[in-house]
Amino acid sequence: MRNILFLTIIFVFSFQLGMTQDVDAVINDANIFTKSGKIDKAIEKFESLGDHGSADIYYNLGRLYQENGNIAKAALNYERAIKVEYGHHEANNNLSIIREETDFDIIPVEEMFLIRWWKAIARLMSANLWMIISFITALAMIGSLYYWWIANRPELKKKAFVATIISPVLLLIVMALGNTSKSLATNSNFAVIMNGEYDMHEGADDRSPIIKDVEAGTKVQVVDSIDEWIKVVTADTEAGWLKSTEVEFI
Repeated sequence: MRNILFLTIIFVFSFQLGMTQDVDAVINDANIFTKSGKIDKAIEKFESLGDHGSADIYYNLGRLYQENGNIAKAALNYERAIKVEYGHHEANNNLSIIREETDFDIIPVEEMFLIRWWKAIARLMSANLWMIISFITALAMIGSLYYWWIANRPELKKKAFVATIISPVLLLIVMALGNTSKSLATNSNFAVIMNGEYDMHEGADDRSPIIKDVEAGTKVQVVDSIDEWIKVVTADTEAGWLKSTEVEFI
């Protein structure tokens, strides 16, 4: 049994090492193409990695698309980099430049301070780390309850009682932050418009009245769908319908 477990660990480690080496080889090839000015080849290499989950790779891909003049794809990859790593300075900076240089005709609605503050705290750690902290907090709650129950000294019993009251509140807060962190990392309801020549319609039909022109690279939230049509909301909370082929999800 011990030998089987050892061989399994060796197999998993070897597989992960092989995958890492493959990714490194692709990145190295992409960097070589970039340095030699073969931007299309570099993009092709990065795109071949698929759903890699690396903020830096998304950023580099966005930079290449921006250099190639494909603003929509650049914005999409910068958004994906920020989704993976909210504080990615370069991706945030380049995305801001795109927003300033492109006429999106959208005035973003700012979130309430408390909501922004809560999300910022949730993004400080992954959902898994918040789960570990939740587990530790739960153990602390059980420990404080136990000491409150058995303590003989009044001052110790008082401290244990206070900890017993506070720890459940902390546990609920930490669990809520973990859920928010997970939601922010896995939320796939946001997309970027790829085709700037398509208009947002009032209904799920080409013959429906046009609400507004939409710029390629605009970030939208998808709130509903009917067949090949999706209902989206822009940053200024204006809603309309687009064909799903006109967007790519972040």
